[in-house]
Amino acid sequence: MVHMKKLLAIIILSLCLKTPSQADDIRDFQIEGISIEDSALDYIERDKLISNKKNWFKSNKYSISADFEKSELNFLKIYDGLQFVYLTDDNEFKLHGIEALKFFKDNIKECYLELDSIAFEISKLFKTTKLSKSNSYRHRGDKVGETMIMTRSLKMLNGDKIEISCYDWSKEIGYWDQLRISLRKAEYINFLINDAY
Repeated sequence: MVHMKKLLAIIILSLCLKTPSQADDIRDFQIEGISIEDSALDYIERDKLISNKKNWFKSNKYSISADFEKSELNFLKIYDGLQFVYLTDDNEFKLHGIEALKFFKDNIKECYLELDSIAFEISKLFKTTKLSKSNSYRHRGDKVGETMIMTRSLKMLNGDKIEISCYDWSKEIGYWDQLRISLRKAEYINFLINDAY
């Protein structure tokens, strides 16, 4: 329990605001020093973004570059990996989404324990947003339909969101279970709902 509290404190400290007086703009929120609308090129080389681009979406409006772990991103202090989301035709790789991952190998219960605590702590940083209740649903990208996501979110006035989620991946998919903290612009959220899968 002490270890979990220490981990929680570290995770919360790694999530910070650039300007606390503007705490209701997702662009002022950082994960490992990265903000929405930063260029991914400030953190990783263009060729690595392209070589790690995934073919997960049926529409090519947005691209996601994933599988970046601490071995490639030496600035990562807390998380085990990052994913970068940007418009496919944007040569500046301006971020519309950031996904920070912490892995829980075959230990989804520990992830669930941390989800609520982290969500509550993040919610205290925002004045005009309300933390959602827990919501569970099936991952639309898992054709077998066994991957489950439990999530809580904070929705900004303009539709941007911070989501804190636990991904309980199916054995067929083969990924480790994970805690994920996602910063997503409203347009990217609409894409995920309507066009991605």
